[in-house]
Amino acid sequence: MHRRPLLLLFVSLLVSGCALFGDRPGPPAFFGPRERPFAANFEEVWKAVNLVLQPYPLRTSNMDQGVLETDAIRGNRIWIAPYGHEGPDGGQSYKLTVKVLKGAAAGSNATRVTILKDAQRQMDFFSEARQQPSDGLEEDMILYRIGREIQIERALARAQKRQNQKRN
Repeated sequence: MHRRPLLLLFVSLLVSGCALFGDRPGPPAFFGPRERPFAANFEEVWKAVNLVLQPYPLRTSNMDQGVLETDAIRGNRIWIAPYGHEGPDGGQSYKLTVKVLKGAAAGSNATRVTILKDAQRQMDFFSEARQQPSDGLEEDMILYRIGREIQIERALARAQKRQNQKRN
């Protein structure tokens, strides 16, 4: 007698569990940059951007203009989104352009970081490369890591200051 409700509960959990772990589509694709302001001075942000972009092959790093640009990223170096199950095909490539802009907001230092992902796909050797939209996840991940690097650097500076005060 008690088996029937237990069996019904088990089957309903099994069916809902399969729905929870199904494939989910990624965010909508778009053309254009992602940007975020940071409440930090230009030098702090520039250092954080360089730390975050270390794994990427850099083509341009100009602090005076506030521009970093990667070489073309292709093959197994292409970032794959967590929802993506298959690797990139041979015709995909992209470049990242990061612009760091000094500014002041409400009397404090603020720096804006803008990331543009220029993704292209070439179908075959003879056709021209076509512009591809970005899902924005890699850019958001980079912006998040920049913010975290700034926080880590500040925490280390505070710890060093406390250590120096204890010595004196």
